[in-house]
Amino acid sequence: MHTKVCLPRKGKSRKNHFPSDFVRHSLRHTALTRLGEAGADAFTIMKLAGHSSVTVSQRYVHPTGETVQLTFDRLEALNNRALEATSGQ
Repeated sequence: MHTKVCLPRKGKSRKNHFPSDFVRHSLRHTALTRLGEAGADAFTIMKLAGHSSVTVSQRYVHPTGETVQLTFDRLEALNNRALEATSGQ
């Protein structure tokens, strides 16, 4: 599908080659959302996307239940390491 959409047909422009219901901005939204799901914070997304405000970037961060759980798991691991480091002193 990617090749069909990206390569213009003979004698036709690329713009006319996209399906009528295809929204190119959806690709950007998906890419930025996946960055958020991969753990990128809104400030990182803001820089990569060229947004002028972090408020705009927050629209692309849709944490799933799994993402929230992973975040808490990481926090717990960091806390455990900090406790181990202080108990060994």
